[in-house]
Amino acid sequence: MPTEKHFKLILKDQGHDIYMPRRSQSWGYRYGPSIMVHNGICEAWFASPGDGYEADWFTYRRSEDGGATWSEEKVVMSPVPDSMDWFSVCDPSVFKYGKYYYIGYTSTVFSNGGGVCNNGFIARSTSPTGPFERWCGDGWGQDAPDGMRWLGKPAPVIYYDEDWHNWGAGEFSFVVKDDTLFIYYTWTSKDRNGKAVHETRVATADIRDENWPAHLTYHGVAVTRPRGSNDSYDMVYCEDLGKFVALSTDYRFTEDSLLAVYESEDGLIYRRVNEIKAHTGWMCHNCGISGDEQRHIRSGDTMLLAYAYGNQWGCWGTRMHRYSFEGMYESFYSEKQELNVHHPVEKWEDPVEYVPTALYLKAPHILRMKVGESLKIPMCTMNVCYESRPAETGVKFSNYDKEVASIRCGKITARHAGMTYVTATLAGLRCEFPVYVYDTDPPATVPMKPYPEKKVVFFVPLIQEYRASLLHQEMKQLRGLCTWSDGSWFELAGKVDGVTYINRNPELFIVDEEGHVLPTGRLGSGTVTLDCGGHSFDVTVTVVE
Repeated sequence: MPTEKHFKLILKDQGHDIYMPRRSQSWGYRYGPSIMVHNGICEAWFASPGDGYEADWFTYRRSEDGGATWSEEKVVMSPVPDSMDWFSVCDPSVFKYGKYYYIGYTSTVFSNGGGVCNNGFIARSTSPTGPFERWCGDGWGQDAPDGMRWLGKPAPVIYYDEDWHNWGAGEFSFVVKDDTLFIYYTWTSKDRNGKAVHETRVATADIRDENWPAHLTYHGVAVTRPRGSNDSYDMVYCEDLGKFVALSTDYRFTEDSLLAVYESEDGLIYRRVNEIKAHTGWMCHNCGISGDEQRHIRSGDTMLLAYAYGNQWGCWGTRMHRYSFEGMYESFYSEKQELNVHHPVEKWEDPVEYVPTALYLKAPHILRMKVGESLKIPMCTMNVCYESRPAETGVKFSNYDKEVASIRCGKITARHAGMTYVTATLAGLRCEFPVYVYDTDPPATVPMKPYPEKKVVFFVPLIQEYRASLLHQEMKQLRGLCTWSDGSWFELAGKVDGVTYINRNPELFIVDEEGHVLPTGRLGSGTVTLDCGGHSFDVTVTVVE
């Protein structure tokens, strides 16, 4: 049961840097850490730059001395090429239940808008370093021939269903309490009046259900992020006080930045209880707070928090602090008038030797081949400075359909029309990429964007029902996933993309030519038909209070 006392976060010193860009880099970062402390081990996952074609990858490090020193990093998760997360994996959030590490992340297909219209995704692995099989909408990963398993093409667990020009949904945090999984995510948008929406929302699931991503219960807004300067929240459950605790940065990217702490008795509604500025680095953002496997803390634990900081965009250090807490009877504590610390970003020296931290197929990370064609597989490695080199030797290839292709001495030969994934490994590094084989000359690989002039072969819904609230004035947008005759695909909405709408219930809502839903003021459910290139489907729109 919750106590009468409130949570008070204590930073005893200025912490220390666990990451800095190297001298040869004009930029670099490890932001949004997810920190797990269990069985005397500290594990952490970070968002890091990708190879340029893909925006972000996840790196992993491990500490066995309470966070004082950390292992060398390696890339443990990257996007699945030609999928709904192809652009990036951002904002890691990790918990462990049973034998699985679950990792939540943010991604989008809308790279043409600068990384907008984000969705929230989930993956899992029996190892903290992967491979992470994706939630694919109806299960984890993908069955393959002869008992093999592939990562699978991911489906959003939290789908952003409002106007695509806005940032969208993502930045997960998780807490397991008893048998309930609390799922927190940001929702960043604009309503029908153009007012900015900065919310952290909450859903729950029964963690005993292996397919829990398919059975979420939505509970609404856990907390509104003030001014838009309040960053995403990382949650834990404090067993001593019987309360949920959330950490974020506020006044992010400014000289007045600080740590903001929120608490909740039920995990559904949070309120601000601390503002921590003394010992905190200036210009901080995207923080993470440690918890055990199920995101719990208690007195006596090793307790760590970390954040990115720096006054040059994309050139950020990562600072880690030990923290403690105590119960306080007053309902609010602030150090807002204190001074934070102006740490300069002092770059570290480049490593003497080239040590690979990532293995990947050269962009665009897909092979398209004609039956009978052979080619050298263009594998590359990358080090901590993001220097790339061809991986000429030592790469092993496995877990592919030998009816579709054969691989020998790093050379792949297309055998029969079809598709297979290929797993590549080198010195503990791993990646998976798709190979498409055609009877005719393969289509050119094209960037993700709408192609209204091409022949449409599929146009399908991403969700079947939209819920439009009268109270919250949400700007819902009806979109569909289009596939063209050359195999390219994209998410489409509106007249400019060639999508038309037939509104079967105009008494309940209007649908404009961009697919925006505008309720008339009445409650109820109606149907809208979306058509693109002669292919159509129906969705339900329900207007609620």
